[in-house]
Amino acid sequence: MLLRAFKEALTRVGARTPDSLLHQIQMVLNYMKLGRWMARRGFGVPSRRVRDRTEVFNVVAKNVRDREVLYLEFGVFEGQSMRYWSNALKNPKARLHGFDSFEGLPEDFDVDGPHVKGTFDVGGRIPKIDDSRITFHKGWFDQTVPKFTPPNHDVMVLCMDADLFSSTKVVLDSLRPWIRKGTYIYFDDMSRPEHEPRAFDEFMKTTGLQFRLVVAEQSLNTAFFVCLG
Repeated sequence: MLLRAFKEALTRVGARTPDSLLHQIQMVLNYMKLGRWMARRGFGVPSRRVRDRTEVFNVVAKNVRDREVLYLEFGVFEGQSMRYWSNALKNPKARLHGFDSFEGLPEDFDVDGPHVKGTFDVGGRIPKIDDSRITFHKGWFDQTVPKFTPPNHDVMVLCMDADLFSSTKVVLDSLRPWIRKGTYIYFDDMSRPEHEPRAFDEFMKTTGLQFRLVVAEQSLNTAFFVCLG
C-alpha cells in the first residue's frame, strides 16, 4: 500500500515538473547506469581519465599518428573532429573518410530532451578542409556505409558520433568484417545507455569480439576502446 501511494505521489510531482528538470534527473541516472555498464562488462575504471574529448583523442593519436591510418568518422556535423584528426595524422598515406547526411538527426535522440529530429542540421553543407586525404560521404548511414569498402591500411580508427542506437548499429554491423585486433573505436555519447552503449553491447555479444577501455573523459561519456580480437 505504501509503495502504491509513493508511486502515485511521484506521478503527481512529475505532472508539475518542467521537462528540463526531468531531463536533468534522467541524466543523473544515466551516468550512474554508465558506471555500472562499464563495471559489468569488465571495463571498470580506465587507466586514464582525462578532462575532455580533445585529451581523449590525444592519447590514441599519439599511438597512431605516424602509421597508415584509416580514420572513419560517423557524424561529422561542422567538421571539428575531422580537422583534429587531419592535423594529428602525419602519414601521407593515411586516409580520412567522413560520413554524414548533413541534415541532422533522422529521429529524436532524447525523450523530452533537447536533441530532437533535425538537430545538427547544417543545410546539407559539407565542411571545407584543406586535406586531400579526406573524403566525405553524404547520405544516411544505411545508404552509404554498406557500399563502402575500406582501402588498405595499417590500423583503423572509428569515431562514432552517430548518437542514435539505430545509426550506430548500422555502422558497426556494416564494418564487422574489418573490425579486428588493434582497431580503435571511439564513442562520443556513452551517457545515453539506450543508444551507443546498447549498440556496442549488441555488437560485442553478436561477434564475440573483446575490447579494452583505453582512455575516457572523467564522466566516461567519451571513450576510446581497442579491439583485442
